[in-house]
Amino acid sequence: MHKLLLAGTMLMAMTGMVDARDIVVAQSSDLRSANPGVNRDGNTDGVILHIVEGLVGYANNGEVKPLLAKSFEVSADGLTYSFKLRDDVKFHNGKKLTADDVVWNWNRYLKPETKWTCLPDFDGSGSVHVTGVKAVDTSTVTITLEKPSAIFLGLMSRPECGYTGMISPESVGADGSFIKPIGTGPFKWDEWKKGEYIHLAKFDDYVSPQNDGKPDGMVGSKRPLVDGIKFMVIPDASTVKAGLQSGVLDTAEISPDLIPEFKTSDTMQLIVARNNGKNLFYIQTRDKVLSNPGVRRAMAMALDLDQLVEAASNGTGAANGSMVSEDSLYFDDVQKTRLPYDLETAKKELAAAGYKGEPITIIANKRSNVPSFPAAVMAQAMMQQAGLNVQIEVLDYATQVDRRRSGNYQIISQSVAPRLDPALMYGFYVGNKDKNASLMWDDPKAVELMKAAYAESDQTKRQAIFDEFHTLMLKEMPGIFLYDMVDVWGATKKLKGQPVWQSNARLWEVSLDN
Repeated sequence: MHKLLLAGTMLMAMTGMVDARDIVVAQSSDLRSANPGVNRDGNTDGVILHIVEGLVGYANNGEVKPLLAKSFEVSADGLTYSFKLRDDVKFHNGKKLTADDVVWNWNRYLKPETKWTCLPDFDGSGSVHVTGVKAVDTSTVTITLEKPSAIFLGLMSRPECGYTGMISPESVGADGSFIKPIGTGPFKWDEWKKGEYIHLAKFDDYVSPQNDGKPDGMVGSKRPLVDGIKFMVIPDASTVKAGLQSGVLDTAEISPDLIPEFKTSDTMQLIVARNNGKNLFYIQTRDKVLSNPGVRRAMAMALDLDQLVEAASNGTGAANGSMVSEDSLYFDDVQKTRLPYDLETAKKELAAAGYKGEPITIIANKRSNVPSFPAAVMAQAMMQQAGLNVQIEVLDYATQVDRRRSGNYQIISQSVAPRLDPALMYGFYVGNKDKNASLMWDDPKAVELMKAAYAESDQTKRQAIFDEFHTLMLKEMPGIFLYDMVDVWGATKKLKGQPVWQSNARLWEVSLDN
């Protein structure tokens, strides 16, 4: 009863605030900071996406393309990147973007006092060391690296980095304190009523980067087609549903169990969008039972993956046994291969590995927006058919994450957020487990291939690296990849366009019928 009263009160308040030409979208938590790439989370990244832009950005297929830059070139030694800026870009305060602004932004990001989340990725602590940023002329910037990197541009484009977004120096006070984001994006900062909503206004002078008239990831056509966006902070799922039903909300993420209702609704529509995140079973390769690759391969062959994914995703997903997303330019015929569903061969693998019915536990959580628990239940039943003694332990999500980070598990049913470059996805799973217990796979050859993918820029050579990596993974099975994550959103019928991309709201090229 309390939730229903709360929902009614909130929706009444929302009705009084809604501008008919704003898109109103619900998100589960408030903005953490308006400072790009500082004190961020997923919901914060989704708001900032509309306000700021970087020199480059990700396309749908994971390719990095020019955004604020008109073009870029890389020197023969791979150490110097030259960016030619577009001449049609203005900040939200009307001032033109210049090379000096880019240098100012990079210098600010690289200062420890800015507390940029991605500083360790660029200061030499991690895989990239930016050694210089220079304005060659008013429209040309060079960025110099200590050593070549295939992932430099991809690292710049990440949501976690605030997209390495360019903001006007007027965003910061004389004392260096952050005031508000004055960016270049299709929408500009307007109002933040903490705990209630964030409002962005249309930037009338916005010009999209060169495009074919269609939205394409962070690039492509990016026209703001409404007067503004209102991000409502609504953590309660029942309130979100009521808001969509009443038309007070235009779009929001919904629980997958609402799919049948939204599919058949006269007033609402279902929006399903695949992203580059992963649903998978982590396997602890140092566990006494699971250290044998034969046992791990048997588990994979015991799964009718198509059936499991159909059930766990409510019919929205497609099986993908690769670390590489189906939407990636690096997803090829090799990446499509997976171990066959074959119970008899699975039993033979178990016998050869000396498996004698030792218990194997899958840790799962019951969050409604991920398939952790239903995937575990399906896998348990299927693996038992092959003679595996599988149990399920249900934990809250925070405890599950702690167990993964500490390495204290046998199998974990988990979802991992999108990373558009396959090398960055590999980096989340592969490496020295003695130094980082959360990593899944420390095979020396896998580590070697991952490092090669970080350094090699040639697309054909990178494809060969990713294919060799996938073939090795099928042999060793350090984890079982199930399918690419799926965003499930609801919207009113009056909303036109695709309002979600890579688990974030993306509300340019989205409009509302009157």
